[in-house]
Amino acid sequence: MPEEYALDPTTEGLADLLDRVIGRGAVISGDVLISLAGIDLIRLDLRLLLCSIDEARR
Repeated sequence: MPEEYALDPTTEGLADLLDRVIGRGAVISGDVLISLAGIDLIRLDLRLLLCSIDEARR
């Protein structure tokens, strides 16, 4: 693993990790399916884009 991606838990906190993720950008996706008696009632396709404004403009 390259040195720039390595995380040292003793020197970096959650805020630093979140700042790094927002600076580079991240996509989170998921599906939620609610069914009753084998019949699909509700289906949600979720996608979340997490990035800084500067990164989004590129």
